[in-house]
Order: sequence, then structure tokens, then C-alpha cells
Amino acid sequence: MYQQLRLDQFDAEFSARARPEDWALLTELRDHPRFLHGIAAYNDLIPAVFANNIILNKVVTEISRIQTIVFTLHLHDTAKADDPTTGLTLSRLQKLCLKFDLASSGGVAAFIGLMTIAGYLSRQRSALDRRIVHFVPTEKFIEVVERWTQQVLQSVDAIEPEERLAQHHIAHPRFGWDMREGGAQRLLGGWQPLGPFPEVTHFLNCQGGWMLMGRCIAEMLRQGGRKEIVPVSVDLGAFGKSYGVSRTHLRRMLEAAHEQGLLDAPPKNGSRVLLSPRLLAAWLAAQAGELATYRRSAHLARAALG
Repeated sequence: MYQQLRLDQFDAEFSARARPEDWALLTELRDHPRFLHGIAAYNDLIPAVFANNIILNKVVTEISRIQTIVFTLHLHDTAKADDPTTGLTLSRLQKLCLKFDLASSGGVAAFIGLMTIAGYLSRQRSALDRRIVHFVPTEKFIEVVERWTQQVLQSVDAIEPEERLAQHHIAHPRFGWDMREGGAQRLLGGWQPLGPFPEVTHFLNCQGGWMLMGRCIAEMLRQGGRKEIVPVSVDLGAFGKSYGVSRTHLRRMLEAAHEQGLLDAPPKNGSRVLLSPRLLAAWLAAQAGELATYRRSAHLARAALG
């Protein structure tokens, strides 16, 4: 008999670390009866976004890349035609990423370079000041971002089907942009998605860690019927190839997690990975906070449409 999956087991501790408004937003979604349906959909989405981007994976960790992309689009979308110092420039993105500890200046430069080589950004010298080079999101980049936004909203709709946020996204061209800008403003205003949940940082700070946890949680929810915490197995060799990490790196990550009390049993090289109740509660709460922010931003974007 395995332990029952409880999402609120550590709420007294977690809520003390969070801003009250952030905790209320998070728990409203997490305590919904269909929450785990949405999480299952979300965890199925994430791997497809990060798999096979091996070089980019090595430049910016998965979780930092999402926030870096949010700021990339924010800087571009808030550019003023009569002010060449606004918009997306390397130095402006570097300043934001350094302020929020997302990547080093060199890491941001590598990120911009790789995104340009891959055809996601194009260089455009300012007509008002030829010394300034702006980077402009290409149609290829926007297509990827819009597809990601649509899939995230489908995950939220799996929790609250009557809201039909994905449908609104399809119907209105500016919906995704306004929604992402809402997320950027939350980050700029001091929202720290992982601040209340230091338990998850071991995995999120390791290359491939977010993807590995997503796989383990998705499998645990399936095998445990979303009711029990059951052990799962992952082929570390095959998994690592998709994200450009070695089996040894992943094995050591799991072993270190067990030493820190994040796993309730030795991982045995990827076999029988048993996540601790604390780690699961923290991880699912963090995901609830992330999806709740997407949902809030979508509601604001829809309200702006009248």
C-alpha cells in the first residue's frame, strides 16, 4: 500500500513563504477537482518543447529559458517607434536577465546568437541611431510561441473547460501577446514562481532536471491513478539523448535528490524512483502557481477585448 497523494499536506509551511495574493491565486486552481487533469496535460506538453534543442539546453536551463523568452517578447512588444533605446537589444535583455538571475551576460549573448542562427530572431539596425541593433522575433519564433501558448491554455481548460481560454486565443490575434505581457508584468513586479518552493530547485537548477521530474510525475499520476504516490522507472540513457545530458549526470542528480530527502528510496539508476510527499506537494504547488498565472493573464487579456 503506497502513500496517498495529498496536495495540501505542507500548506502551512509553503504559504508562509509566499505572498498572500500569490498563494490565493495558486490554491484557487490547485484545489479545483480537475487540477490533476490539467497537470497531466501540461506535463505531456513540456517535453516536446525542450527535446532535441540540445545546444540551447546547454546555454540556459529550461525554467530560465521560459522567463528569458517572456522578457525577449516583452522588450520587443514595448518598443517605441520614436525611441531607438527601447525594444529588444542585447544589452537590455542582459540587464533584465542579470537582475532576475536568469543567465549571465555571456549566457544571454549565446542565447541571442543561437536564436538568430536558428531563424527565431533577425537583426535590424535602428534607422534613428545606426549604432543600435534591435533583434526582432521572426514568424518562425512567433509560431512556436503561439503554439506553446495554445497548448498551455488547453491545459488550463482541462481544469476549467467552461472558460474556453484556448478558443479565445485562436479567435483574437493580440490575445497571446497581451497574455504574455501580463506574465512579464507579474515577473517585473516581483513575482517569484519558485520562491516559496526551494524543494524543487535541485532539479530545476540541473540541466534536464525539469524534464526528468515532469516525466516522473506524469508517470506517477498515470500509474497511481492520481491518488497514490507510486515508484516509476525511467530509461536514463534514452531520456538523456533527447536533452543532451548523460546517463551519469541524470543518475547523480537522482542520487543527490535522495541524499537531500527529496526521494523516499534509492533511485537504483532510474529504476523505482519514489518521489517524496514533500517534493510532490511543492512541485505541484509550483505548477499550480505557473498555470494560475497563465490563467490570470488570459482573463486580463480577454477583459481587454471587451
